[in-house]
Formats: sequence, C-alpha cells, structure tokens
Amino acid sequence: MTELRAAFHGRASLVADPTTEGDPPPPGARRSLGAAVRSGVTALFPRDPLLRNGHLLAISSLVSAALGSIFWLLATHWYDDDVVGVSYSALSMTLLLASIGQLNLSDFLVRFVPSAGHHTRRLILLCYAVSAVVSALVAMAFLLLVPVVAPGLGFLLTPVTATCFVAATAGYAVFVMQDGALTAVRRPGWVVGENVIFACVKIGLLGMGAALALFSGILLSWVGALAVSLVVANFVLLRRAVPEHVRVSKEAERPDQPLRYAAADYFGSLFRMAAYTVPPLMVLNNLGADQSAYFSLAWIVGYTLYLVARNLGSSLVVEAVRSPERLVEHAVRMLRHTGLLLGAGIVFVAALAPQILHFFGPEYAEHGSTLLRLLALSALPNILVSMAIDVWRARRRLRWAVGVQIVMCVMVLGLTKTLLPTLGITGAGVAWLVTMCLLAAPLLIWRSRWLTTGSQEVPVNTDTETETAADTSTAAATAAADTSTAAATAAEPEPEPEPEPGTANGPGSGSRPAPTLTVVVCAYTLDRWDDVRAAIGSLRAQRIPVTETVLVVDHCRELYERSSAAFPGVRVLENSERQGLSGARNTGVAAARCEVVAFLDDDAAADPDWSARLLARYADRAVMGVGGLVRPWWVTRRPVWFPREFDWVVGCSYRGLPEQTAPVRNFIGANMSFRLSEVIAAGGFRNDLGRVGKRPLGCEETELCLRIAARSPDAVLLHEPAAAVRHRVPEARTTWAYFVARCYAEGLSKAHVARLGSTRAALSSERAYLRSTVPRAFVRALTSGRPGGLRTASALVGGVGVTVAGYVVGRVRRPAPASGGDRSAAGTPAAAPAAGRAGGTGGGLA
Repeated sequence: MTELRAAFHGRASLVADPTTEGDPPPPGARRSLGAAVRSGVTALFPRDPLLRNGHLLAISSLVSAALGSIFWLLATHWYDDDVVGVSYSALSMTLLLASIGQLNLSDFLVRFVPSAGHHTRRLILLCYAVSAVVSALVAMAFLLLVPVVAPGLGFLLTPVTATCFVAATAGYAVFVMQDGALTAVRRPGWVVGENVIFACVKIGLLGMGAALALFSGILLSWVGALAVSLVVANFVLLRRAVPEHVRVSKEAERPDQPLRYAAADYFGSLFRMAAYTVPPLMVLNNLGADQSAYFSLAWIVGYTLYLVARNLGSSLVVEAVRSPERLVEHAVRMLRHTGLLLGAGIVFVAALAPQILHFFGPEYAEHGSTLLRLLALSALPNILVSMAIDVWRARRRLRWAVGVQIVMCVMVLGLTKTLLPTLGITGAGVAWLVTMCLLAAPLLIWRSRWLTTGSQEVPVNTDTETETAADTSTAAATAAADTSTAAATAAEPEPEPEPEPGTANGPGSGSRPAPTLTVVVCAYTLDRWDDVRAAIGSLRAQRIPVTETVLVVDHCRELYERSSAAFPGVRVLENSERQGLSGARNTGVAAARCEVVAFLDDDAAADPDWSARLLARYADRAVMGVGGLVRPWWVTRRPVWFPREFDWVVGCSYRGLPEQTAPVRNFIGANMSFRLSEVIAAGGFRNDLGRVGKRPLGCEETELCLRIAARSPDAVLLHEPAAAVRHRVPEARTTWAYFVARCYAEGLSKAHVARLGSTRAALSSERAYLRSTVPRAFVRALTSGRPGGLRTASALVGGVGVTVAGYVVGRVRRPAPASGGDRSAAGTPAAAPAAGRAGGTGGGLA
C-alpha cells in the first residue's frame, strides 16, 4: 500500500534538503555516507529547486510503487485470491477512514510549518493528536456499520482484526502527517527512507504470516510495518529535523485564518479520496472477491501515474509558498516536465499492460489488462486536473479546488456504479478516463481563468504568429506541390502504376481493358453549391474519363432543379430512399450501369489521375474495392492543437494509415470505390447507420466493408494513396466543440457496428490505432518542441476518452430493432435533420 499512501493524503513530497546546499567540503575532508548520497543527488538532478524536487518526487513515487508491487506480487503467490481481494478492500477502507480522520492536516502542515518558527513542534504534535483520535473514532464507527455497508469485510469483526484495523487507521493518519511534516522542514531523504523501511518490514512480516497460515496475514504485516516506520521517522523528525528547522527559520509568522483554510481543504479532499478508495469496495460488493483482486492489482500499477502527478504538484506548492510571485512560471514549467515524464510511463504501461500484470499471475493479465490501459490513458488529463487544484491551493482559492474534486467524485463513482454490471472491472477504467477527459478539457480551454498573472493569460503557447506563419507556409507549400504535380501531369504522359504483388496484373489476371466507372456524388443543400461544382468539374478533368457521373440530391427540390440545368451530361437523380447519406448512396448504386461504382463527397475534388489510379487496381480479380487518400483542405488553417492522427474527425485520411498500397479493413467515405456486383450482393448501405436524430452517426462505410469481406474471405479491399482527393474542411469543423461531438458520435457508431457483427472485426483497426498510432503521436506532441504540443497531447487523450465514452454508451443502450443488412432497418427516423443528410464527413478509422 506504500505506493498509494502519498496519493491518498500526505504526498510524499521531496524538497531540497538544506544540508545539500552550499559550498563543497574542503579537499581531503571526510564525509558521512548521508552527505555523500546528498552530494550525488545534487550533482545528478537540476540545481533549480522546482525541477530537482519534482524529479525526486517522481523517483520517490516510483520506488514506493515498485516496492509495493513486490509486496502484492508475493501476496498473490502466498495467499488465495479471495484473501488478497478482501485484504486489499480492507486496506482501501483504512485509507479512506484515515483520510476522513486526519482532516487533511498533512497539506495544512506543508502550507504553514515553513513559517511556524518556534511553534513548529507544538503544531505538529497537535495535528498528530487530533488526527489519531478522530481516525480511531471513525474506524470504530465503521466497524459497527460493516454488516450493512460492506458485508464482504465481515472478517474484520473478530477482536484481533478489529483492534488491528482501528490501530492501523489511527497510525496511518499519523503516518500521513509525518510525510507533510518532513516535507515542510525540508527533509526529503527521510520521506523516501520511511517508505523503504515500511515496504521492507511489511514484506518480511508478510512471509511470516504466510508461513503461519494466518488469514489476516496481509493486514497484520501492514500494521506491524506501519508501527516500525512511525517510530523511526518521528525520532528523526522530532529530535533532529524540527530543532534544525527552528534554528534556521526566520521570525514566526501567524497564518491568516488557518482553520478556515483547513476546513475548506479538508472538505474537498474527502471527495477526492472517496473517488480513489470507494471503487475497490464497489467492485468487491458487485463482482465478488476474485474480480476485486484483479481490479486491485491493476489499480495499484495504474495509479502510480496518478501518484507521480500528485507528488510533483507538491513541489509546486512548496515553491509557491517561498516565491508566490513566480507561481505561474513554475506551474507552466511543471506542466511541461510532468507531461514529458508521465508520457513515457503512460506509453510503457499501455503497451505492456498484459506483461506487467502477468507477473502477478496469468489470470490477472487476462482480466485486468484493459482496465490498466484505461487507467494509464486517464493519467494524462489528470496532470492538468491535479495541477489546477495545486495552483488553487497555493493561492488559497479553495472554492474552485473543492468544486472540481466534488465533480470528480460524483462522476467517477456514478459512472463506475453504472458500468460495472455491464463492463465488469473495465467499467471502472472507463469511468476514470471519461471523468478526467471531461474535467481537463474545460481547464485547458479556459486556462486563463485559473493560470494567470493578474489579468494576463499564461503564455502556454504564445508564439501565435509563428504558428500562423508555419501553417500558412505549409498550406502554400502544399498548393505549390499540387500545382507542380498537375503541371507535370499535363506535360508528360502518366506512367502506369507499378503493380503490387497480387494486386495488379497478378497471377491469372491476364491483360484486360480497364473496367468502366460510375462515380456517385451525393448532395443535400445549396449552401455547398460551389463545392458541388468543383466536385463535378474535377470528374470532368480526369485523365481517364469517367464513364458515368451520377449526382444524387437528397430531398432538396431547389438543388435538384438547379443541378439538372447546370450539369449537362450528368445524371441528376433524387434520393428515392429514406433521407440520409446511406439512402442517397443506395439510390446511386441502383442507377449505376458500370462495373465499378465510386463515391466522391460533394465537398471533395479529385486529382486528375484519380480514376486511373483506382481502376488500375481492379486488374486483380481478388480486389473488391479500392479507396484512396483524402487530403484536408483547411478553409482557414489547421488548428495548432488538431492532431493529424485525428484527421478522420473531419473525414480525411489520418496519420497511421498505410503510406503505400496495402489492404485495409474499410475506406474513408469521401473517396472509395467497389465492384458494383459486390455492393448489390452485400445489400448496399444500411439506413440505420449514418446520422440518426441530432447526432452525426457514421460508419456506414465500415459496416458495408465488413459485410463484403465476410461474404468472400479472399476479398481484398485496397488502400491506394496515389488515388487522392482534396476534402474541404470549413471553419465550423475546427472547433473543440465539433471535435468532441464528432469523437463521441464515432464511438456511438462503432458500438452499433460491433453490435451488428463481430466485435473483434469491427474494432480490429481501432485496437492497432490505440496500441501504436496514438502513443507515438502523444510522445511526438510532447517532445517535438512545436507550439501547441501540450494542447495536441491533450486533444489526443481527450479524443480517445470521448470516443470510448460514446462506444460504452452505445453498447449499453438498448439497440433499435433491425435485421441483417436491410437498408430500411426498423427504428431509423423517417427524416433526419438537414445537417445530417447526404454529404456528411464520412470515414472514421480505416
């Protein structure tokens, strides 16, 4: 439990030990072992106290977590799963009750002991006494309520275990206090030392309990180690550290309204601690002891990342007390360093979750890997949430800090209770990820409300002109490249695409003429008239002419009449099916007369060699569909925070798709083609996908591709990057609000697709995307040095979190009645809003 101890209250804060500062000893002078260690630490870490203390805090957390993991690793091998589960739940309750009883006075000591002067000893002992008495009373009250509130902990009601439980709760409250006191008097080495003593003693006692076959061996070992650590640490604190602190302190300052500060800080901390400690009990009572064990071990590992962020925040609070005028500067620097430090940890834990949990046993890896990955991802937005709370504490603006902690508690516990019956222990991970993302997003967007110097916003990303210039130059370079490509195309004949193995002119394909091509463009509003004209114009400019162009107008009579007059040679049809993009596409499929049918969005324009590149790949009979690259054309400019890995949000190809010709699961809807016979045989696009009601649901292309692949296991759906189109991205799609809404809708859509067929097939690309593409993008955003890197990293995690939330909601909802590939599936609204008709963004992950 060491790795959780500091997170629950007294953060194991490390600050500069005054004995490490100053001039080096004279040559030849003998130094003690402690002095040598301190000297080595000083040389190893930055001299800046903020960063040095922050780095030491992180190391303290990791050491505590490693030793605690060894403790629980041995516990899982020496004790039954049921014993591990109930013991962890009992210790979690000890932490919660101690958090209630110690009144958050540890943070009070961190805040006020540095200026207490000769009142330091009295202040520390008074806080010890109050917290120990209150914690013991709270523990005894809980034991009386065990049969009602936590029947799974009934073993605590025996005399021996009840006594140990009360003593552990009171002792733990003091244990938390001594961390705060050691931090306040600048003795960081002993914060680490007490953690090591605590861990080593409890491991030894754990083995003795297992040898004696004690059911309560885990709990007894924890209590015994706690007692030893308390004696040693407080001897150092009261006999050495406090006198030294009094000697070097300035004249004592009387704190302003300390009781009011302590009461408000304590009130907020109760909700935060409940969010940390109640979920294990919810798992135990809802899912049983076995699932509680799986949850507990994953939580211990994943929460290490939360612990690091919380401890790093302690360094910020300490420096804020010493130099309040530099709070904003220190906060921004700490945000960046925390992001870099935790980024590597998040990627490591998310990628190796099964291997990490396998150390505890194969069943832990089987049941807890997804939970651990979700907890790791949630640690990134938690950086911002934790930092904001620390800034508010340093400034004594506790109203906001309390409010955020209340919202956190309500959301985590509410979502966990809702999702546990459906998703099992994974539901708790989803609850944390969704909660942290929803809290961090407004803190990032409105950071000027809390991270400011006076009325001036903090310069998290101040180089706006540089960003604009960079984006402008990028757009100019892209335009120049497009122009030169077009000129080269017109000046000399286009070489035939080189055949890929098994794709073009492969074995058995022979030499055949290119198949004929029908291109379907779906439109629904006159607001895009210029875009529709550009789309039709690009088809007329193809190097290999399009055999047939079909423009389907989705229930807009005025657009139909205008298009019929403006586009001679184009078959202009009205949507004969239910309103929406799927119905419009099905109308185009029904009217098509060629061997291949392609789909181009009404706000996209095809490159001159688009049709040639698509058709060349159909020389291989195994190829049933070909999709191409969709380049975004930003009407204004790409937002500096918008990750290229999320370009699917605006219906474009995203970083992570193959850069060479390769098979894929599905295509981006703005640029795709199929053999007409395959689309007809598969039943066309489902009308219960695409936009439904007011939410922009999609994935109709994904679902069709899955059905085509299911009909013919040897079928190939080929991604051809050379067959490119340009997709217009209006300013309305560059906002945070659109980004979040589109991610949520994607999750809902994927849930619907997974319900209709195989979940494994429906989410195959998404698993690879989360394992590889997003972690690499996260590291790139934090290490590139580009302005907006922190916001890009936040957008990555926020986008994943909101998409997962949409997926969970979609799976929990009662599905609308529908059958197979029926294009007029029941439960679909008769008419979606105009904004949700043909011409949507399309795509999702390919």
